[in-house]
Amino acid sequence: MTYSFGSDIGGTFTDFAVVNQETGELRINKCLTTPADPSEGVQQGTLELNEMVPGCLAETSSFVHGTTLVINSVIERKGAVTGLLTTEGFRDVIEIGREKRFDGYDLQIRFPDPLVPRYLRKDVTERLHVSGDVLTPLDEDQARTAIQELVDAGVESIAVSFLHSFQNTAHELRMRELIEEIAPDMPVSLSCEVLPEIREYERTSTTCVNAYTRPLIDRYIKRLDERLGEHGFGGQLLLMLSSGGVSSAETARRFPVQVIESGPAAGIIGAAHYARQAGLDKILSFDMGGTTAKMGLLKEGRVAKTSDYEVARVFRFKRGSGIPVRVPVVDMIEIGTGGGSIASISEVGTLRVGPRSAGASPGPACYGLGGEKPTVSDANLVLGYLSADYFLGGEMKLDLAAAEAAIKKEIADPLNLSVIEAAWGIHDIADENMGSASKVYITEHGEGPEDCTLVGFGGAGPIHACDLARRIGLGQVLIPPYAGVASAVGMIVAPIANDTVRTFRIQLESADLDELKETYKVLAEETLARLPASVDPAQVTYQYSMDMRYVGQGFEVNVPLGSGETFDFDKASVQAAFDKVYQALYGRVYSDLTLEIVNLRLTAEAPAMLQIDSAAAGDDGADPLVGERSAYCPDAGAMVPHPVYRRAKMPVGFEAAGPAIVEERESTTIVRQGWTFSVDDGGSLVMKLAKPAAE
Repeated sequence: MTYSFGSDIGGTFTDFAVVNQETGELRINKCLTTPADPSEGVQQGTLELNEMVPGCLAETSSFVHGTTLVINSVIERKGAVTGLLTTEGFRDVIEIGREKRFDGYDLQIRFPDPLVPRYLRKDVTERLHVSGDVLTPLDEDQARTAIQELVDAGVESIAVSFLHSFQNTAHELRMRELIEEIAPDMPVSLSCEVLPEIREYERTSTTCVNAYTRPLIDRYIKRLDERLGEHGFGGQLLLMLSSGGVSSAETARRFPVQVIESGPAAGIIGAAHYARQAGLDKILSFDMGGTTAKMGLLKEGRVAKTSDYEVARVFRFKRGSGIPVRVPVVDMIEIGTGGGSIASISEVGTLRVGPRSAGASPGPACYGLGGEKPTVSDANLVLGYLSADYFLGGEMKLDLAAAEAAIKKEIADPLNLSVIEAAWGIHDIADENMGSASKVYITEHGEGPEDCTLVGFGGAGPIHACDLARRIGLGQVLIPPYAGVASAVGMIVAPIANDTVRTFRIQLESADLDELKETYKVLAEETLARLPASVDPAQVTYQYSMDMRYVGQGFEVNVPLGSGETFDFDKASVQAAFDKVYQALYGRVYSDLTLEIVNLRLTAEAPAMLQIDSAAAGDDGADPLVGERSAYCPDAGAMVPHPVYRRAKMPVGFEAAGPAIVEERESTTIVRQGWTFSVDDGGSLVMKLAKPAAE
């Protein structure tokens, strides 16, 4: 087996990358996503790449895949008919939630409908104490009746979430046995396995999402594996997790909730890889695709994670308006601005961009697939940033006239602007939307823009990277090789990993370190069992962290402790680690308050599937300057000539100054006036502002 494959399904395009493990040669591909059946697009793009590298699929040892299927099935409500079995009196917990209004002034406030309707939620007589002691035994006769009622109602999957089951799993495990007696083929999701963590609302909600999507992802993975197998693939199919690691297809089938944000996570992993190659310590990753832009802050070469995540928000960018999913997710912010974001005029007559997107079907007007609304991509084409003849290396011709007509009709004429002015307005507002959100995101994480580098990628990211960096006060931008398919590349360089959590509430000063060590040992065994069978246990390392707070606080912060074969930290080092995190977030610590441990977290991590040491750069002596194109320069306020460079012909050490356009097959980079750009040893394009950032 010679090759490793990466495939990421996005809202507009599906990206592919294949690497020769012996030579390090990387080949890439990109095709439109097929929303009706995403696996069709995966098959199409894979076969195209198999033709570029003849026979590579049959010689592929690992096919790492990221999919939007799980999150889309929740958003679009296309999952399985799901039933919920819970403790007597708690059947409405997923509807009551936290009784918290995300908008205190909205008198018509709406919350997402529960994935499990009330008639499919059955409560069962049983009760555990918070310590895990049995207060009321499980009534098995009543349980059998409830199961049969769900089966008769036609459920396709069942979630089980009993109160305090994270402390004692006996009742939930017995419920699975009873379900298997009555409905042997029924998929069952237990909260003690999906999320053995305190807070019954979040635990029940996460378990319901897992059950709701499990039959769908199971069928999808089987179909994908069969389709790849028909064309010679005989390696292992792996899935990208939302936490930034790679795990087995079997783990994804059992716990599909863990792959809910797999694509964006892969992009950040790819950005971290190239940042380490460039020797960068702190970066802001900027992934702008066709539908959204995602940003993540990385420090010391490591990707931050969070479990504070929601899906299917009623208002996409209002926190608290969605369904909570408490699984480890790469810490990032999502903004409704992408190449396909639709520009329109608001109710008060102002120009706005997004969050609605033209997606892959019908797509922007310039795609010529039936889209009639102006988008960011249409504006970038009109402004000269995109080439109508070199999009996707010339394989997909863009329709400039259609883009101009859409902008003229919907924006320019109503606002009494020229088409160029309207196009620049669309581009500028898109940058402002992303810039404002990123400033807030950086501040919330206790950081400033000093010494931070923007790493731009995705199909549209390199076009907007310079403008975005200037807005938020960054003076350096790095565009990695193959930036347009960075998520697919990220899947290849991502580590094989799995995360687990266990509630362990105790005051730090009272904690028994030996008991902590034994609990972490159990977690290590659990995570190791979920890794692909091909992983050598001797190569696995463990990352330890704790969710901690001061006694009396309602919420906690995650405190990274470091790595090791076993838990070997004393109380003083735990206290110091907490103080460091808390100080960065809130500006002070309270030495007179008592610390409390809430959850123990563990990440088991094996080395990446493949390390790509460097990317091929032009070395054949060909002139990278291939022409000139008129493009809009905001400093001049007009269309001005821009030299056009072909990135594949730019050798390591190449240097030039903006304004300029750097083209590659999957993306285009715009270098603004006042910036210089060069190619580093890893093949990345490094852009630097010649003078300090203005904002």
